[in-house]
Amino acid sequence: MPAPPETPFLGRGPLGAVVFDLFFTLINPLDQRVAGESEYAVLGMDREDFEARYTADYETWGRGKLRDPVQIMTRTLRGLGVSPDRICRAAEARMERIRRAIYGIEEKNLTLLRELREGGYKIALVSNADVMDIRYWPGSALSRAFDQIIFSCEEGLLKPDPRIFALAAEKLRLESRACLYVGDGGHRELTGARAAGMIPVLTTEYISRIWPEKIEALGKDADRVIQSLDEIRRLIPWGPEPQA
Repeated sequence: MPAPPETPFLGRGPLGAVVFDLFFTLINPLDQRVAGESEYAVLGMDREDFEARYTADYETWGRGKLRDPVQIMTRTLRGLGVSPDRICRAAEARMERIRRAIYGIEEKNLTLLRELREGGYKIALVSNADVMDIRYWPGSALSRAFDQIIFSCEEGLLKPDPRIFALAAEKLRLESRACLYVGDGGHRELTGARAAGMIPVLTTEYISRIWPEKIEALGKDADRVIQSLDEIRRLIPWGPEPQA
């Protein structure tokens, strides 16, 4: 496998790896093409209302301090009088929704990951994820696509903590400055990547369909803004050429 040329990237030195976020970067868990019953439908709640409750205690399950899906859902819905049976159904629906997104990843994104590796780059995944998010991760095509995979619930670190990005570089056996980080900007991840020494790139491919009003502010945290992951091929001047 050829090694990436020793060419400066954005004036920062040679690039050795591309590190990716997962949700709303490589996959869109709200994509209607993989639609099915959601936890929102099971509970009869608006997505925004549910997610506000779910993220209120996210540090607990995002760091892996609580690892039982039913207990996570119970804490999320506390005070609402939801029956235990419905809570279990909601937990299963959420895990199934994420499974559909992971297994339904667009082929073009898998192709990009493969081409980067074939071009001599290391690739890693750094994702804020709880146990429900990764329940069906093993066996997916994505689970075999990276040199290193870091989930917050397994490491006890949450983005934007620079330590989770530094850990990725360490596992890749590279300096952070040799790593490009690509994400949708959630959890202020781009600021964390930059603080760790990585080169932050905002991808708006999925969030432009969901939260277009956030793009301008998120772009201020990035060295580059791309509208599609495919643009990484042009962003990296010595990267592999897209296949016809």
